[in-house]
Amino acid sequence: MPGVLKNIDYTDPFTRYKGQKVVDIVKRLGYKNDIALDLAIDIHYALYLPFPELINLDQIPLGSEKHYFLMKSLLSLDETKRLRLYTVADSFASVAVGALLLMYLFEELDRQRVESEKNMEGTRGKDMKSSSISSSEDSKQIENQNLQSLQESVHQAVKKTLENAETIKEVEHLVYGYRAGIGHTLSLDDDAASVLKLVKNTDIKNLLEWLSRIPNITSLIKRRKTRFSRGEIEGFIMGSDLERLVPTELAYPDIYFYAKLADNRLLLYDKYLYMSLGPLYVLIDKSGSMEGDKIKWAKATALALFLRSRIERRPFYIRFFDSEPFSLIRVKANAKPSEVLKMLEYLARVRSGGGTDISKAVITACNDIVKHGAKDVSDIVLITDGEDRIARSLVKRSLNQAEARLVSVMIMGDNDDLKKVSDKYFRVMKLSEKEMLTVIEA
Repeated sequence: MPGVLKNIDYTDPFTRYKGQKVVDIVKRLGYKNDIALDLAIDIHYALYLPFPELINLDQIPLGSEKHYFLMKSLLSLDETKRLRLYTVADSFASVAVGALLLMYLFEELDRQRVESEKNMEGTRGKDMKSSSISSSEDSKQIENQNLQSLQESVHQAVKKTLENAETIKEVEHLVYGYRAGIGHTLSLDDDAASVLKLVKNTDIKNLLEWLSRIPNITSLIKRRKTRFSRGEIEGFIMGSDLERLVPTELAYPDIYFYAKLADNRLLLYDKYLYMSLGPLYVLIDKSGSMEGDKIKWAKATALALFLRSRIERRPFYIRFFDSEPFSLIRVKANAKPSEVLKMLEYLARVRSGGGTDISKAVITACNDIVKHGAKDVSDIVLITDGEDRIARSLVKRSLNQAEARLVSVMIMGDNDDLKKVSDKYFRVMKLSEKEMLTVIEA
């Protein structure tokens, strides 16, 4: 059954590919019934195109009247206009949001169908009393009720989708690195179903809400660099280093050139070499005392540190611990979207509980850094509220062996042993964005 949008070639392979992506995502989310490909195409392009238009009434294919009314209802809603702010000209968002909208629409239609069947059973016994109503009036009334039910289903589906649209964009930005001021070359389309499953997780929504309160991290964190004659050109400077000389300086007469050389007034390229860094390793205490806002603040800080690692183009490691270290999650500097989503799922999944062994956690982190062959200086950020005794000599030896700095963040407490082995030590007395920024900039 052909679609009902103007200027869309429903036989074009790319158009059908986009529609099939939407269908596949809905199937992966658990919907078992058949889905009309042209409906998926229309919903995708209704969200993607700047000005989607319906075909004229006289062009509606036979049997597509319900499809046409559905799309007309969708495009007429104010909520759809707000939803399109997140999706226009965004390939991933229009596919992901379109799939979520289609999923919610099917759920609403199924609910309306069940309610309608119950109402039909309730009125079946009254059919004889209503015999004065003509059959044509009956059918017209039923048709109007069906159209109203469809319109209401579309409205409810759009409202539910709108509640999750901002979270989808936040996850997209986090994975692609927009917040970190870097571009992307990999597509998130293949992981759209995983993104939608994450979006429904309340913990992820809370973490992204915490993260949204922080000012743009790009303005706070810059890649570390040093001036170098064979580095990347970033501007111009005056000096006498002939290796960085701007060629136009050679056009001057010899005597004028040598005079500028003697006075350090030659125009040079300002070149920098960006420093390579080892992994940014975050250790989070998940003991029972970290339950509630403490663990939420720690997870949000870990996400902010992940964004910092994207700016500095370094690997990001994260591990939770209580009396024993939990599994390690590694995200490479040029990570695929699936790696970032795996890290987000890990953050959302872990719950607080257990004891605290800081020494074992730090030593394990140092062993991880050595094991994975980090050649440059690494940073270990430890977030805890535990006043555990520290095996100082063992921890110091491990940090030196791994060439790692230890940055300790003590939540609402103090630990003198930890302070003595840390390169930087912070006490967080209030779980706010200000303290989070202090840790990010450390």
